[in-house]
Amino acid sequence: MRDDVLRSVAVGLAFLIVLGTVTPGAQGTAGQDAPTARQSGASTLDGCTTVDEPGRYVLTQDVRNASVDTCIRVTTNDVTLDGAGHAVDGVGAFGSAGVLVTAGSNVTVRNVTATDWDDGVRLTGIAGATVTNTTTARNRVGLSLVSLRDSTVVDNVARSNAVAGTFLVGASRNNVLRNTTVTDNALVGLQLVEARDNTLVDTVARRNEFGVALFGARGNDVGDTVATNNSIAGVWLSGASDNRVRNSRVSNPFYGIYLADGARNNTIVSNLARNNAVGVRLRSSHGNTIRSNRVFDSSDTGILLISSDDNRVVGNRGADNRRDVVVSSASQGNVLANNTLGPANAGG
Repeated sequence: MRDDVLRSVAVGLAFLIVLGTVTPGAQGTAGQDAPTARQSGASTLDGCTTVDEPGRYVLTQDVRNASVDTCIRVTTNDVTLDGAGHAVDGVGAFGSAGVLVTAGSNVTVRNVTATDWDDGVRLTGIAGATVTNTTTARNRVGLSLVSLRDSTVVDNVARSNAVAGTFLVGASRNNVLRNTTVTDNALVGLQLVEARDNTLVDTVARRNEFGVALFGARGNDVGDTVATNNSIAGVWLSGASDNRVRNSRVSNPFYGIYLADGARNNTIVSNLARNNAVGVRLRSSHGNTIRSNRVFDSSDTGILLISSDDNRVVGNRGADNRRDVVVSSASQGNVLANNTLGPANAGG
């Protein structure tokens, strides 16, 4: 079911990793960067600039149709950039960024809207950062977090971006992403690529192709997600290992939670899958635990294993699934126990 599409998406996501290495702000067709903000000693910003001294900076007005490569660039530690609810708007140039942070540590970005950039807000190689109350829309990637460490990302909205809403990639680890809302992004709402040991809590992902996607990611905790009306899958783990997906609600046209492409040793526990074609699907995924989930009203299958070995599917319950638990003949060594998913087991 849509496997060719999924393989194409995987290739596209790999391409996205390459695109993620582009550094916005390099000299190019989008124009030059503006002068530095602190040349006059001011702590207010009224346009595009570079912040190169510690301190608190407040944006005092909207910036519209900026044609620079990077509008606000932060290059030093110990900075708070407060957008004060204002917008930083570009012209959609490749390699551009509305806000770009390349400092080493202790930078806060808050209360800003970034639209019409390649990356709306981008942090690269930062430790101890805080990103809160940002809105990113109509960019290629809304909120791009590259090699982010030990940071807090809270109450951010990414919508209607051309590839991904929020993107956590590379050597990103030990971050907390909480109350992330990702809607109407063309490919992925919230995507982790090779990121490790992060916590994603209270994500709302709607009307993307994939709500939350873990691509080669390890040791992440995905909890209390609401992933609904995403056109392919609510939560997708591709080549991902040792992750935990828990206490989430998924309702999508094709797959609720989908493990594929060598996903290993993941735990899918205490989730509610309702009104998907397949509630939980594994393809070429091994050694995973699917436990204590509730699966209802699957138009095809409650839990489906295809070419997947040594998985534990135990203690799942539900009702009104067309088929309950189905394991293909190519799958081996799976343990199935105490699952009650058939139509006779009514309840919710």
